[in-house]
Amino acid sequence: MACIKLNLNVDVNDCLRGLKATLRLGRPKSGIEKLEKEMTRLRSKRDDIKNQINEAERQGKIPTNEVSQWLREVEILEGEVADIEQDFQSMSCFSCNCFNRTGGTSSNPTEAFAANQEDEENAATQTQQAGDGVPIRESSNCCSIIQRAAKKLDEANELMSRAGALDPIATVGPPEPTVMLPISHRSPVGIESDVEDIVGYVDGGKVDIIGIYGMGGVGKTTTLKSIQQHYSLLKHSTFDCVIWVVASKDCQLKRLQMDIAKSLGLKTLQESDDERTCGDKLFSFLKKRNCLLLLDDIWEHVDLQLLGMAHSVIEQGQQQQPRKVVVFTTRNETVCAEMKAEKKIKVRCLDSEQAWQLFEQNSDGDVLSSDAGIKFVAEELAKECAGLPLALVTVARAMSGKRSWEAWKEALSQIRDKHEWTTVCLPEDSVMYKTFKLSYDSLENDFIRKCLLCCALWLEDHMIRKLELIPCWIGCGIISEFNVINEALVKGCSYLEALIATSLLEKCTDIDSSYGDTLVKMHDVIRDMALLMVSDLESNKRKWIVKAGIGLSDLPRQEEWQEAERASFMRNRITSLQGYGAFAFPKLSMLILLGNLDLEAIPSSLFASMPHLTYLDLGCCGITELPMEIGSLTELQYLDFSFNPIAKLPAELGCLCKLEYLFLNSTCLKIVPNGTISNLLMLKWLDISNNPLVPEWWWDELKSFKGRHQLSVGININATTDNIQRLNM
Repeated sequence: MACIKLNLNVDVNDCLRGLKATLRLGRPKSGIEKLEKEMTRLRSKRDDIKNQINEAERQGKIPTNEVSQWLREVEILEGEVADIEQDFQSMSCFSCNCFNRTGGTSSNPTEAFAANQEDEENAATQTQQAGDGVPIRESSNCCSIIQRAAKKLDEANELMSRAGALDPIATVGPPEPTVMLPISHRSPVGIESDVEDIVGYVDGGKVDIIGIYGMGGVGKTTTLKSIQQHYSLLKHSTFDCVIWVVASKDCQLKRLQMDIAKSLGLKTLQESDDERTCGDKLFSFLKKRNCLLLLDDIWEHVDLQLLGMAHSVIEQGQQQQPRKVVVFTTRNETVCAEMKAEKKIKVRCLDSEQAWQLFEQNSDGDVLSSDAGIKFVAEELAKECAGLPLALVTVARAMSGKRSWEAWKEALSQIRDKHEWTTVCLPEDSVMYKTFKLSYDSLENDFIRKCLLCCALWLEDHMIRKLELIPCWIGCGIISEFNVINEALVKGCSYLEALIATSLLEKCTDIDSSYGDTLVKMHDVIRDMALLMVSDLESNKRKWIVKAGIGLSDLPRQEEWQEAERASFMRNRITSLQGYGAFAFPKLSMLILLGNLDLEAIPSSLFASMPHLTYLDLGCCGITELPMEIGSLTELQYLDFSFNPIAKLPAELGCLCKLEYLFLNSTCLKIVPNGTISNLLMLKWLDISNNPLVPEWWWDELKSFKGRHQLSVGININATTDNIQRLNM
């Protein structure tokens, strides 16, 4: 029989204290069951509260901070209880006695209990020292589990008691500055550099007002949205609030103020408040906050102080004031100056590679990849959009459903050859047309609007000289109120600057600063929209036919333009003009044949077919003789016959009783019948520079001029004393 020798060298009092503690705590299984029962009640309560939150969120409310904190504590407690249950399940039968120390055995109950207490303290210390690392699990012996379960039971009871006081569950709070992105979101194309520049200016801290400008549809709003996204997604943003507000045309300041208040969740503004009161309330809320205001699509000056974007007087002199930064978009560069923008960013059209990338993103990729012919036509369509993002997106989306090569080819033909967009979008539904119309309507007056439309008479993608464009405006009667021609030229320059400022025309470069001439260009899509406005819209009675620079060798058939009011066939390859019957073009008031270098003769019947012609441009042709029937154009006010090898003028030219502008510069004139020029009583501007006809003849002719207006003359003379004195007349 085996004998076991026990060492009973123990302190009886310590042993009794250990036994007493063990009896007080009870069995581990009992404690776990009590804890699990209370956790079941707590989870049910948590689920009820979450259901209430879901219902509140449908009403635009958010959980209170107290409720959010309570839910976080429940979540933490669940994790801790799960650890206890796992330790209890993995505990061996042998280790489940109160006198067992972790990692060994002891015959002394008091030592076991004391060891357990030491384990608890060490575990707590280890967990605390773990810092942000993975916490070390507490001791897993029987006493430890009993103690941990009892502690968490108390915490569960405390959370249950607090749950009854959670009222209200949710409240109305300010909307979070979120940025919505499409499900299939791709980074915007071609604006990365502009966005980086603007973010750099804002983060640099030295620029507070930034203006983004450019033509309609070029990507200004997309750029501004990228700025919003950048600062809204930053975890440690420079700004306490990022506000997005859309102004748009004819926007009222009061509406902007209310939109800002709504964005901030500010309820103090009332519809009955005047603008000053609203501004004061916004300022009071924002004065101690760092704020970024993103103001999209403004058309005129906006008072930023009345939008709360200002510093208080008591802040003056402080080293660090709250940041107030405004970034706005506009189509008009002048608005940037009115808003005192410290930095101006012009958003330009995309280059060819970026344009194709954007077109592809908005097309049906399966269609483009399935047919090489369709892809080729698609690339040509993208080129016709000339880098304008709005046009690229509109055309690509409109063509996404087309799967036949013929449909794509027809669309290309309509846009490239006929400058019609009806294949891809109806005019009244076209976002491109609406965008153009908004810019058009926003121009200061009808004179500038008419000037813009006249630019469409030139060929596509053509740089137009200022000194050929403004005379056209004058000849059309757009600029008519002036005493001397210099006044008209100055007014024309101001109109031109207005069109450049609104990005409807783009300034290219100075070609000769000594002459003060400038090149401007009209974007292809804007040109097409302008032609759409004057051609086919049912609500517009004007009708123009423009076939400039497309390689015509003959004029169109009569039925194609017999109802036209203006016709431009400039810079083609027309060599001859067919005859038309009398009154074939009864409504035609303007005919431009400028730049048909091989056109040598004009049939005598041509002028009889267009009796109401007021504007005739035959410049830069090869015409050697002007027919005497020119005298039948009794309504003619503008005649440009410059840069033609003509040697003589018909006397019938003097019958043009309404002619106001006559350009004969750089011709081969040697014979002009006496009285031909002096009989033009309405003449205001005569250009006879660079002619072989001796100045003496011109002096005699001009002496006889008895016109009703002060005549401006372009002429080459020798700077002699006699000639200078002659200028006085």
